[in-house]
Amino acid sequence: MKMKKRILNILLTIVLTVIGFPTDEELQQTFQRTDINQLRSALTDLRQRWNTKLQEAPTAVTWQAGTGQQVQKFPIREKKRDRIKDEGDTLHQINKKAGLNELLYQGDMVLTTDQITTILGSQDVRSKRQAYRDRYYPSTIWGTAVYYYYDSTATPKIKKAFEAAVAFWQNVTCINIYQSSTAINRIRVFQGQGCYSYVGKVTGVQDLSLGKGCEEFGTAAHELGHALGFFHTQSRFDRDNYIKINYANIDQSYIEQFDKETSSTNYNYGMPYDYGSIMQYGATSASGNDKPTMIAKDTEYQDTMGSDFVGFYDISMMNEHYKCKSICVTGSSANCTNGGFANPRNCQTCICPSGYGGALCNEKPSGCGEALTATGEWRNFTNTIGDGLPTLRDNHTQCYYWVSAPEGQVIEIRIATLNAVTIDGCIFGGIEIKTHKDQKLTGYRYCSSADQNTTHTSSGNLVPIILFNRYATTRAVLEYRYVSASSVVSTTTLSPVVNSCQDLHPNCAAFAINGFCFNIFYSIEARRYYCALTCNLCWTYLTF
Repeated sequence: MKMKKRILNILLTIVLTVIGFPTDEELQQTFQRTDINQLRSALTDLRQRWNTKLQEAPTAVTWQAGTGQQVQKFPIREKKRDRIKDEGDTLHQINKKAGLNELLYQGDMVLTTDQITTILGSQDVRSKRQAYRDRYYPSTIWGTAVYYYYDSTATPKIKKAFEAAVAFWQNVTCINIYQSSTAINRIRVFQGQGCYSYVGKVTGVQDLSLGKGCEEFGTAAHELGHALGFFHTQSRFDRDNYIKINYANIDQSYIEQFDKETSSTNYNYGMPYDYGSIMQYGATSASGNDKPTMIAKDTEYQDTMGSDFVGFYDISMMNEHYKCKSICVTGSSANCTNGGFANPRNCQTCICPSGYGGALCNEKPSGCGEALTATGEWRNFTNTIGDGLPTLRDNHTQCYYWVSAPEGQVIEIRIATLNAVTIDGCIFGGIEIKTHKDQKLTGYRYCSSADQNTTHTSSGNLVPIILFNRYATTRAVLEYRYVSASSVVSTTTLSPVVNSCQDLHPNCAAFAINGFCFNIFYSIEARRYYCALTCNLCWTYLTF
């Protein structure tokens, strides 16, 4: 029997070597702080518990966009995702190709032996609460200094991406991050197979891998976020109020990766759910069929999930987690506007939400773009950004627009034309429209021509709009006007209609020739109702 087992292990090692997957010996050498057999067993057990729960649970209800009401069908616009990188465009794609999915918690986190017990040990599927804060907090954060070093496998591309992430987190917090190969507690940055990190400070040397396909700012900032103590946004205790998990679309080897955390290991400092968090996975993450595994209950946020920008609430939460906000004393620090807060690096300046700049967050950020004044008639602006080349650039080009209206008026923004790479998080380019009352939240991001004719109404008389690009080009034509705030019944986004993708009127082709599809005298709801197919205003209904 022992001989048979030994032969099977040898054969398995040969197979793994041939297909390029790491062997158990290689994995154990990589995950030195973890018993991989214990971790594999714990994750397998969690997967089984999830499958049992799903079998026992009643059929999940779905939600109607913008209403908070339960309905039988949940509408999102149908979009074909583009594919750009051979290694994969998401962490899940990269790590699955690397053969790591069975040992990574929630797709890209390595757990220590203690964390296996704390996080995976419960017999109940997680039901409560982004920052890792267990009974050992604050010993699980780094304190006044974080140390890292590169091992011999780290390429110049890895170093460039990681140092950009270090500079970002350091500049917007009080955390000091130093390079040192001798510090007792330090992060080893290397080129492993895939993208992953430990969560928080685990004492001694801990690994952070930026394998092929991971050597980009967004991924490095995400993994460093884990090392500094962040879990994933989609594992928050309140995530079910904001996203719907479509278990039918999940690759079954990832079913447990949509686990939620408990209040004993996770805390969000009272901050709201931000679909644009750097720690939020994309809508099709871990999909087995390229269909969405997560549906934003505010469906206009569907493509915002999976961002490679660090969200303002990410920054704010990290400052809370490391007690940085106590450095700047109220009364003697900058009087920040539009939701900004005093920068712990310089208390006379502010850290601002996206779309805002200046020392006090009361100016349009510098760079391309302009300030626009809305009138009661539709106006428009056009911009094309990017170099047109099919190569990824390290940084986004960004253009900022401020659309303003007189007091007592609100602003309607309509996407007339949009050409961009369609992908989770709009990571290669798109537009962001900020119409919420809470300007600290990430705005709605779009990167698909399917989103043309989408209209938003602001909650105030200023709307920041951001165009961004780092691959090929992004082109957008946006229309804007103001209407009286008292005439606005609802500021929610468009609700779905009964017909999903058909023309109810027999003369839609003739109507389109005469401009019906873009005629502002007909509401978008009316155009969708009568000529959804001809006017390219279809909804796709996903049934769970």
